[in-house]
Amino acid sequence: MIEKIPFGNTGLDVSRLCFGTLTLGPLQANLSVQEAVMVMSYAWERGINFFDTAELYESQSHVGMLPPSIRHNAVIATKSYADTPEKMRESVEKSLREMKLDVIPIYLIHEQETALTLKGHRGALDVLLEYKNKGLIRVVGVSTHTVEITRLVRQFPELECVFSMFNVEGWGIKDGSIEDMEKELEWNHKAGKGTYLMKALAGGKLLHDAKRAIKYCIDFPYAHSVAIGMKHPSEVDWNIELFEGKDPPPLKAVPRKMLVSFWCIGCGTCVRFCPQEAITVSENKAVIDHDKCVVCTYCTGQCPLHCLRVI
Repeated sequence: MIEKIPFGNTGLDVSRLCFGTLTLGPLQANLSVQEAVMVMSYAWERGINFFDTAELYESQSHVGMLPPSIRHNAVIATKSYADTPEKMRESVEKSLREMKLDVIPIYLIHEQETALTLKGHRGALDVLLEYKNKGLIRVVGVSTHTVEITRLVRQFPELECVFSMFNVEGWGIKDGSIEDMEKELEWNHKAGKGTYLMKALAGGKLLHDAKRAIKYCIDFPYAHSVAIGMKHPSEVDWNIELFEGKDPPPLKAVPRKMLVSFWCIGCGTCVRFCPQEAITVSENKAVIDHDKCVVCTYCTGQCPLHCLRVI
């Protein structure tokens, strides 16, 4: 059975391996609800009690179809980009409704970048705290691709956890090195913040060296959990073996990259939503810089013409 540990001072206990649900939804594998529920239920049976989703991922409704015995006992984290009080209320109500929960264990403001963006979300944060005071959210935090926000979390007692970009090569960390991120996570961990890691495989860039990449995150002593996207029971088993200190056979690496469809008109919406600044527009068409892209797929859900997809 996979190890569970206290999630900082939040009062929650989480499995060291967190099930990332981005892979399940239409932005990536686009599994049917039945397929998604099957693999998440299998993960629960294998001891994973921590599930990460988001409004953007369109997988909250998949979580909502889990059996009540799982849904009401799992530690479920979700996220919203909402930047005003009104939008955040809509997001929280949508999350409660789609996931069929009375209380959301963890709610994050999605992908904060700087002190300025966090300041701009103050009203949205206050709404999350309002829901927490009502007993409808247990823990409030942020997700981020930056060292700056990971550092700033310590200045906000109301932010109890942080979900940070982290991998052995430092891919996707926008404003520093992996060593910089490690230092800030260490201080957060010591301050009692819940800490968990995203993009251990850098959006697929490290699949060719998956064991080393994931083990690096497992061995990092200042993270409570590592979120990894999984879409099949065999992937659940493979990751659990690593977390149990075993030596599973090498993964068959299937490189992934973003594809821009021919009907793209170069509207630029994807450019604004790319956290890695990996998209530009040239000759009325979006162009992907694959050296920068970590296949987070945040852009795909924003494209009004559905031109972007993972292949």
